[in-house]
Amino acid sequence: MFTTEGAIFHLEPTTHQIFCTGIGVTVPASIDGGVVVIEGTSDGAGGEISAASFDRLLDANAQPTGRDAVGAFTGAARSIYATDRFEQNADPRVVGQITSQWASKMAIAQQVHPSFVLPTGAPTGYPAMYGGTCKSAGHVYEDGAGNRYYIPDLGLVIELAENVVGGLVTSHDQATGTFMVGNMLVMLNQDPRFPADVNGLGGSVIPSSVLWAELAINPNAHVDVIGHMIGEAFMFAQWIDTEFIDVTAPPTISAEQWLFRDDADRIRFRGFLDKPFDDTVGGNALLTLHVEFRNGAVTLLDRVEALVIDPVSGLGQYRVRSRDEVNVSLVDTVSMYATDSLGVEVTRSTWLRVDVE
Repeated sequence: MFTTEGAIFHLEPTTHQIFCTGIGVTVPASIDGGVVVIEGTSDGAGGEISAASFDRLLDANAQPTGRDAVGAFTGAARSIYATDRFEQNADPRVVGQITSQWASKMAIAQQVHPSFVLPTGAPTGYPAMYGGTCKSAGHVYEDGAGNRYYIPDLGLVIELAENVVGGLVTSHDQATGTFMVGNMLVMLNQDPRFPADVNGLGGSVIPSSVLWAELAINPNAHVDVIGHMIGEAFMFAQWIDTEFIDVTAPPTISAEQWLFRDDADRIRFRGFLDKPFDDTVGGNALLTLHVEFRNGAVTLLDRVEALVIDPVSGLGQYRVRSRDEVNVSLVDTVSMYATDSLGVEVTRSTWLRVDVE
């Protein structure tokens, strides 16, 4: 076995290798028929980067004039490479574009948030804050010629950082996609290699337009932001957690805190249904929540699960506790779905055991 957690100092698109901590991690096209993806990344089409889209990781493609800097993603302002590799980049134009992106976006944010104060002693030029981290675990395979391949069959993640800030929004500006938390300037992520998701109440993804609409009503709402820092007081937000609800979207079911026990035939998890009331009968009755355990296409168990309504938020909460109902070693898929008063399914969420355990 092998593990890595360190700065990225080279990417090799021809062999799909990520070099860090002295190891060249190879991203295979698939393992046991399943496509291997790099968690925490974005392939620009609603998924995560894989071997087929490996070249999206390159600074040259992600920088403001690069191939992948399109639409809402205007380009990277931070390199994926370790500091020394970024500064020695063979193409100084890429370095220039990335540093210029930071300067322009920082200037825009400062202009629309006049209460911002540059931290004491903070550099005025591009901050020496570069690099991404590759976290991986897997096994080493050797071919007939003795070549070793480090295959991340136990997990693969890339992060530019795991910076977090939470608190009350002190100012916001939809036109520039920016807001402030404390003295932190936050902009929706512009780097096409990573997401820019807003999560609503219960963890469901909501459009960014809902964020701005809710902030217009409650300009000092509480948010939690996960993203990558570019300097001491500027962050590209990759995930924003809120308590907002997209009233135009169908109900969404989320789940967390999973436990599978093959030896005791136990499954346990909990979650939320963000819109628990049945619109077909005027919104006064609850939707009926179901839990389903499957092995492939075979349903092993399908039963009703109780919903408890939070009196403050109106959120539906559930706790699944299953014991001796199924052979848990056979369960590879779990679904939660809700039906209305006519028995019609209105929403469903499905999780593979391998992804949540």
